[in-house]
Amino acid sequence: MSMMRTTGARRAGLAALLALMPVAAAAQGIVADHNAVAACAGIPQQYVDSVKTWWVTVPGESHSSGFRIGLALLQSLDPRFAVAIRESGTPDSLPAGALRFSRATWGDVGSATGWRYGYGEEDWYTSQTARSRTAAGIRYCDTHGRPLRATGFGWCWDMTWTNPPGGTEDPVHQVRWAGSSAGGPQGNLIWGLDAGDSALTGNGVCMDTYLAATQSYIDSCAANGWPTTVFFTTGPVDGNDNSENGCQREIKHQYLRQYVALDTSRVLFDYADILCWSDSGDQHIATWNDGGTPRTYPQIHADNMLDTNGSYVEDGDHIGQRGAIRLAKAMWWMLSRLAGWDGTPSGVTAGGSLVRDPALRLSVQPNPFRQRAVISYTLERAGEVELAVYNAVGQRVRTLVRSSQGPGTYAATFEAGAFPAGVYYCRLRAGNDVNTVRFVLMR
Repeated sequence: MSMMRTTGARRAGLAALLALMPVAAAAQGIVADHNAVAACAGIPQQYVDSVKTWWVTVPGESHSSGFRIGLALLQSLDPRFAVAIRESGTPDSLPAGALRFSRATWGDVGSATGWRYGYGEEDWYTSQTARSRTAAGIRYCDTHGRPLRATGFGWCWDMTWTNPPGGTEDPVHQVRWAGSSAGGPQGNLIWGLDAGDSALTGNGVCMDTYLAATQSYIDSCAANGWPTTVFFTTGPVDGNDNSENGCQREIKHQYLRQYVALDTSRVLFDYADILCWSDSGDQHIATWNDGGTPRTYPQIHADNMLDTNGSYVEDGDHIGQRGAIRLAKAMWWMLSRLAGWDGTPSGVTAGGSLVRDPALRLSVQPNPFRQRAVISYTLERAGEVELAVYNAVGQRVRTLVRSSQGPGTYAATFEAGAFPAGVYYCRLRAGNDVNTVRFVLMR
């Protein structure tokens, strides 16, 4: 039972948790969610080139191959996103003009040494041995000439499989928990959110176990000055459509997102959210009929189960090529942010010195917004002014102001109309100076 719960809460607990949408969490820090997919096209070349000198791993089981499959497919579509993927052997130690990507780890729970290419919950977080071996593996990479720039756990069906919903129903979220905890102290059992849920599941492993383990790796890297960014991840959303199992999985995802949002230094790759949206901007919502009470939650969009030719062939990652490409685009976006990019598409900043001049004060209210946003700005000297709105890939979608203006405070209204939900940028240019503000449209 969660520390965020209140006595007597019932289904309202789930409603409150699901109301915290991933797009809102994006304002907290670096969160690679469905908005990052389109935004990949706006990554400035200098950051793409920087990431090409990195080695990154996402250790995991079958679902983790979606990252590697997607990166290879994306490279074939856009050669600037060059990638070198290794599936076995010793990782390359020198930059190769391509992002070096694999699921390699040094050691696992069964062995303290050797390069391994398969990692489950039993290796990442379910025991103290797993935590010790994972931390030692990161240390080995960063002290033996193969600096690891980023890593995160590639979930498989660990939140839903092996054990279907069972045990005692959670009194707040009104679900029974499910999932696997291979390697855990009590064995492979269902698991919930926090230590309080052990009374419901008989299992000391919970989502807090994963969060604490991942946070410990982050803290170790910071304390030792290692260059590795350890990021949090959500898991698969294929399978368990319109069911209690799928519903409890989304509660786990939202609990994880809430934790990440508490600290702006934390980084999240939101695998689940990325696959619940299509390239056309539609989110798929499943409905579980809970004894006559419909309960909704995001589920993988059917488009992301298809290959680029519109069919589906199982290639090991349990999703389609379209979904895998979306993962790859979001990965490039996240890594570019870690390389120092502020997320502003290259087209938005073009034509200005980017001096954050106090004469160019700029704000958007409300932010996030749903239909209408008021953009206010203050000029301290006269000149030619242009105020425009751009989408996540740096395409101008509307020019609000283009005129000569004197000193003063001004306001313009941006009507979203039929524009899709997502990240937008407001750019104010006065002379050679530019200021930008990122804002979010919600539906």
